[in-house]
Amino acid sequence: MEQQKAIEQFLERFFGSSDADLYTLIEEISFFQKRRRKEVLFFEGEDGHAVHFLLRGRVKLYRANEDGKEAVIRFVQPGEFFAEILLDLRNRYPVNAMALEDCSLLLIDVGKLFARLQQTPQLAMHLVGILSQRLMFMLKRVEQLAIADIRQRFMGYLRALDQKHRTGVVQLPAPKREIALLLGTTPETFSRLLKKLSEEEMIRVSGKSIQLLAAFENGTDV
Repeated sequence: MEQQKAIEQFLERFFGSSDADLYTLIEEISFFQKRRRKEVLFFEGEDGHAVHFLLRGRVKLYRANEDGKEAVIRFVQPGEFFAEILLDLRNRYPVNAMALEDCSLLLIDVGKLFARLQQTPQLAMHLVGILSQRLMFMLKRVEQLAIADIRQRFMGYLRALDQKHRTGVVQLPAPKREIALLLGTTPETFSRLLKKLSEEEMIRVSGKSIQLLAAFENGTDV
């Protein structure tokens, strides 16, 4: 039953309908999985076999050097794919993945998927679209890290979070120290930035909740 609902959500999210033929195809090449908070889903360099679709919870994608220092790649939210680079490389996971909360996932077997793509052009074309969107996301991420300072990156990040609901109040998807890593800075620098933006009445911070004030909406930092 859980896998059935997971497949239906996946089809609605990426195809806009629960087409019977597509449902049968995905059912044959996927499996449902639950992972616990702080459990590592896979490690960088590990043999990869499945693209992951997150149904519930949150996942952190990151890399770590020999000293254990982390560089956060992104936080995965429900309704998003990750490890889709396997559709190109077909062999190894390029990053580490850790569950930040208890998670429910639909895993799609890459080997079986490639065997079916030639038989289902609709699925192949849609996957090309998904990969193109992810490529654009990564290009923008590289550009932000290259040319924007921490203030600009954070304000741009807040605007991106607000795009979904446009309520003027956003919820940080992870603890502040994790957000600092995502933005390419230290927790101490990030804390000082939050304090400064609060003093400027750009934002109002309450735990993970951040209200975007009028000065933020009218700002020109980004």
